[in-house]
Amino acid sequence: MTPRLLCALLVLLPFASQAQVSFPKNETWLTVGPLVSIDDLAGKPRYGLGLETTLNWVHEVQSLGAFAQAQWMTQGEARLAGGIQGTLLFAGLELGAYHLTGTEDHLPTTGLQITPFLTGIYGSLGVRISLPLSDKGGALGPEGVPGRVRQGREVGLVLTGKLPFLLGGTSSYEPSYPWN
Repeated sequence: MTPRLLCALLVLLPFASQAQVSFPKNETWLTVGPLVSIDDLAGKPRYGLGLETTLNWVHEVQSLGAFAQAQWMTQGEARLAGGIQGTLLFAGLELGAYHLTGTEDHLPTTGLQITPFLTGIYGSLGVRISLPLSDKGGALGPEGVPGRVRQGREVGLVLTGKLPFLLGGTSSYEPSYPWN
């Protein structure tokens, strides 16, 4: 180790030891932002564009809250979802219900949604798992042709942007946009 580097470390070491890590204490945050997804990766990929909003109560390294999503999918259906979410540091999990409206090929579908995700202040990346409550449908029509069926199980990627708004508590985090 060179003498200059050693001197720099000795001078800067006291400043590093004075660093104070501060975690949030009982803060309430609302986030709103765009939601982009791709589902059914193994079959015929479907893309979605929409909006997500979350309301989270944050304390130290964990948070608990609710989420709501609305998306327009490329096959012409709308996808609505909502439920609870929790995070620990940068990892989280959403558990909720979803509903897909019907199309020419599929009946309306309702099911359970499980989404593990990684998150930061301004965005998140998750793997969405959709499990329909029923796959009934497809009864034979008047001409003996199979009818519409419900959407099956799906796995997809979800990317969400977030604009955070502090609703309650005091925060040391200062967002970089002018209206706060």
